Parts: sequence; C-alpha cells; structure tokens
Amino acid sequence: MKTKLIKIGDRHKIATATYDGAGTVTGIQGLAQIGRNEALIDYDVENYEKDITFLMPGNATTTAQVDDRRSRSGMPKEYMSKTANDFNWCFYNQDTGEAKAMINKFICNFPQFQKSGYGLYIYSDTKGSGKTLLSCCIANEILKKRDISVKFISVSEYIELAKSGNSDTVRERINSILDAGLLIFDEIGAIEESRDWISNAIFRLVDYRYTHILPTIYTSNIEIDKLKCDERAKDRIFELSYKIHMPEESIRRLRAERRRSELMEQIK
Repeated sequence: MKTKLIKIGDRHKIATATYDGAGTVTGIQGLAQIGRNEALIDYDVENYEKDITFLMPGNATTTAQVDDRRSRSGMPKEYMSKTANDFNWCFYNQDTGEAKAMINKFICNFPQFQKSGYGLYIYSDTKGSGKTLLSCCIANEILKKRDISVKFISVSEYIELAKSGNSDTVRERINSILDAGLLIFDEIGAIEESRDWISNAIFRLVDYRYTHILPTIYTSNIEIDKLKCDERAKDRIFELSYKIHMPEESIRRLRAERRRSELMEQIK
C-alpha cells in the first residue's frame, strides 16, 4: 500500500493480518528501509480509549481500494459487496463442514495458494445452489486483506469477448482477465459448443493461468472429467484445483420461499 493513498482525517474500515475495524487516521509515517513500502498509521479507533498505531503492510487495503477493485472486477452487482457472513450455509439440509473448511483454508492461507497457482473448482448440477455467490464471497474476503486484482467473467461472456475482434480495447480486457491475481471463471460447464475456436479460446485462458501460476476459481454444473472442452484444459484444471461439490439444493428457491413466508407473516 502506498502511503499517499491514505490521508489524515480519512475514516474507513481497515483490514490487516492483526486488526479488522474502523477508525480515523490521525498520523502517517512511511518506513524508509530499502525494499519496503509499509507505513505506520495512527488511528483513532472505535472502542479504544487512545490512539493506536498499526503497521500497514504493502498488501493491506482500505475500504476505498477494495471498493474500487470490486467495481472493476466484473462481478455481478448483486454480489459485489457480499462476504463470508452473507453466505448462509444453514440453508442446506446436509453437512457442509468439509466444503466450509476448504474454503476457509483458501481464504486464510491465500498467499500459499497463490504461490502454487492452486484454485478451486466449485460445482453442482443444481441451478441456484450458490456457486457464483460463494465464489464472489471468497474473492471479496481475499480482497479485504490482499493487494491483488480480481476479475470475474462467465465462460459465455468470455467467448463473446474472444470473438468480438482484435481491437486494443478487447486485447486490453482479455489481458486483464488472463493476468488477474485471482480469476473467477463462472459456469465453465455451460458451453457445449464443439467448434475448435471456442475450445482454443478456453484452452488459452486455462493454459495461461496454469503456466503463469495464477489461481482460478471455476464454477460449473458438472464435474471436471465431464467438461466438454479440450482434454489439455481439463487436465490443467484438475491438476491445480481443489474440488468442492456444493449440495444439490437450490438455495435461491429456499431464500425465495423464506421471503414469501416472512411477507405473509407480516401482512396477517
């Protein structure tokens, strides 16, 4: 984080490895050691009797920075502000302990996953089971603590982008997707088209992420082995993805039913 991004008097939520809360900036002091871009930030913090100084590492982020990255991520607007607390595992009627544990490891130990290029493959045959929402919640949790770029794109949107031409704007957008610190590639199982150029476009993305050791969260309605894409792409996804099988339940419908029930209770 560059010190100039924070000004005295700023009031925002801060997220570091040691603190998560809100406060007002009362002082800033950069650290001059070679190779470091940390800063000592003095905060008037809520629920504390005196100012507290925090060491803000280079990968710490402010709310303004997080909001900016979310707005440029391509996430659906309805999911742009969603975090782990917004994903209600209680909607499911089965044990989700294993999935929750894996996701928690991915969020809390993201630097290790980042170094190895390992990502997640979240799948369920049931529409509305929460795959896309969950992937965005994961990304937003990581964004709060890590100085990375996040991109979201569905496979159908990516195919449309790939065939839209070779202008500077298109190339720039494709490159931003390929090089994202964390990419959500949504609904990879939705494309059943067998044309070579489509298969090649998907392979190029998967292979680029694989070769450059960049973690990807894939969401799909089918298992990896059943993907209708280049075998080389499937092999790379399989090699660098932890599989998470979501319950075969539509939480979208469950939420809708709950809202209807609550409304009926209110208008009795």
